[in-house]
Amino acid sequence: MSEINPISGTHGAPLPTPIQRTQMDGASMATGTSSTHGAARANPQDRVELSDHARHLERLKQMPDIRQSKVEAARNAIAEGVYETPDRLRAALLKMLDEIDGP
Repeated sequence: MSEINPISGTHGAPLPTPIQRTQMDGASMATGTSSTHGAARANPQDRVELSDHARHLERLKQMPDIRQSKVEAARNAIAEGVYETPDRLRAALLKMLDEIDGP
C-alpha cells in the first residue's frame, strides 16, 4: 500500500498520522466496501420519507393562485345585489379593525 505524504496542520506542523489509500478489489468495488474494512460492512441504502405535512404543502403548491370558481360566484352575487349583506359588511369591518390593532 502506498503512503501519501502527511498534510500540514494549521501552523505548518504535520498531522499526527499519515493518510493512506485503501485498495479496492473487484468484489469490494461491486459492493462499495474497501478491503481494509472487510465484507462485514452492511451495504447502506438511501431512503426518503415524506410527511403528511409535506404532501399537503405539495398539493397546495399545485393549486392555482386564484380559484376562478370563487371569483365568479362572488361576481355573480355582487351583480345580483346579494353579496353585500349587513352581516358580511360587519365581518369585513371587524376583520379590518383586528388587522389595524394587531395581535
